[in-house]
Amino acid sequence: EEKHRAVVIGWTVPTGVMLLLCSLGLLVGRRAPATSRAGCVRCGEEDSLHQLMAALRDEAAKRGRDSDLGKFEKLRKLGPQGQTSPKQVVEHVVLQLGAGNDEAAFAFTSLPPWRAGTHRSNTDWSKRMDWAKSRVISGQPSGALVDESSFGQLLSERFAFLRQTQAYRLVGDDSEWQQKRGREKMTAVKEYVVEVETADGEDRLVKFVLVYNWLVHCHLISNVAVLSANTERYFPGTGSDLSQHDI
Repeated sequence: EEKHRAVVIGWTVPTGVMLLLCSLGLLVGRRAPATSRAGCVRCGEEDSLHQLMAALRDEAAKRGRDSDLGKFEKLRKLGPQGQTSPKQVVEHVVLQLGAGNDEAAFAFTSLPPWRAGTHRSNTDWSKRMDWAKSRVISGQPSGALVDESSFGQLLSERFAFLRQTQAYRLVGDDSEWQQKRGREKMTAVKEYVVEVETADGEDRLVKFVLVYNWLVHCHLISNVAVLSANTERYFPGTGSDLSQHDI
């Protein structure tokens, strides 16, 4: 029985990778019958795929197609945008703070409703919610505000450990939208608990509260609270290994 495989730059690749290449217009070979099992060039499948994906990333970057560079990279470049889940927002902020990018964290911080304009382009985004002093009342952020400079000072005084994050993982409901089997709206207030491990070897349990912003069609962080400096006490066994998401 004759079988067909996708041949790309001399490689035999799985169907899933073939479809991805087709979507980018990078399928440079053609569907060709494999003459025989003995005639197939067998090299390490893992090495071949690594080379193929490296070529794919290089080509996507060369073409400047942000949609192919990964969601977190897109968030870093473009900021808040539609179709971004609150889980992705939290993870993006944790990753960026661990990399020393305070500006990204400020960009994903809530704006109070009384400062919102009719469109994101005519809204003053210079001041955001104070993570430590804001509260969510009736689904809207309320409380003290900070500008970008004061936000950096806030991080230094209250959340400096987030800048030293080496690894993290979400605790509890870590679903993308926390819809609880349809009982919660996608745009409802969301809460994510994250366990972080710092460069000093300390474990911190942190809760992020997010409110949906209709100007950017994305959840933004309104309040951050440190629940514990020793997660082992509340979650036995979780404090010893945070290798799920290393930074």
